[in-house]
Amino acid sequence: MKKLKSYSYNDAVVQKKVLNFLSKKKYTVTNQEEYMDNSFNKEVTNGEPLPQIKNIGILGTIFLRDIKSIQRKRSFKKLYKQVSRILELKYAPITIDVDGYIINGHHRYDAMKIFKFKTVLVRLLNLKATQILTSGEQYKDLLENMKFDSIDFRKSKVPSFQPLLGMKHKNRKDTVEIILNQA
Repeated sequence: MKKLKSYSYNDAVVQKKVLNFLSKKKYTVTNQEEYMDNSFNKEVTNGEPLPQIKNIGILGTIFLRDIKSIQRKRSFKKLYKQVSRILELKYAPITIDVDGYIINGHHRYDAMKIFKFKTVLVRLLNLKATQILTSGEQYKDLLENMKFDSIDFRKSKVPSFQPLLGMKHKNRKDTVEIILNQA
């Protein structure tokens, strides 16, 4: 089984790894509290965050390279919180839409890229990020009426998505260990 190196939250090695990653990739450090993703898709939300949708969607795995960012501004505090959770193998799935755009989990996405994850745990929603954005406060109604049995995974814009249908897991750590063993 793969294991991640043991780092602590404030470890200088982790901080150096994070800053090296950000400087080499398409990110800009704006100040001590924030950084910007310069490769986000401007057309979907113009860089603004969407409502934080959690624990809804089909659980599955996907190649990290097939996930797309739509939020520009990020917080170092949230990033280091996700780094800590990932190193402890206690992170939640990233929520994505049918096109692979991140609905919830941009900081987890960055942390997983920093540690070179190839396959990640996701929750796939049967709707598009633009539907959530244009529905305003009615996005909750969209979620309640969402049909998962109508998703045709063969025609999906996230071809590497593999549903974990019927998978019984006791907790997130069990699921994460399964994903790490598949990678």
